[in-house]
Amino acid sequence: MKIVVVSDVHRDIKTLRNIILKEYDADMYLMLGDSEMDEESIRPFISIKGNCDYFFNYPLEKVIKTPYGNLFLEHGHLRSVVTKDFILEKGCKVYLYGHTHVHKLIDLGGVYVVNPGSISRPRDGTSGTYLIINCDNQGFKFKFIYL
Repeated sequence: MKIVVVSDVHRDIKTLRNIILKEYDADMYLMLGDSEMDEESIRPFISIKGNCDYFFNYPLEKVIKTPYGNLFLEHGHLRSVVTKDFILEKGCKVYLYGHTHVHKLIDLGGVYVVNPGSISRPRDGTSGTYLIINCDNQGFKFKFIYL
């Protein structure tokens, strides 16, 4: 199963559309907030609400179920610490967040904390990043794509 994850798009519809075209074979597309766009504009992405999504009625958090383990999504601006116990209490194997505009992967012993970075306003010395998650019976594999 291939999942594309973006965050902090900040109305960069052109880059978002290019990602959709490039990753046409994905099974799922996830947005971790701060698109600053409505659902129709970001389709096929499933989104949660970021701190800049003032006018949009996205949920603050969401659990995405996969046959290989669940993903917990939130923007990250309301939580400063994420523990392995927190992720497991949510019934998940992966915690996905945005907000910092810095791509990051932390392995907490088979439970993961991952930020895809930002495609439009990176703060990590890159030209922008997004994330590809490939999951199957062997587990989760994460790959950052650099723009």
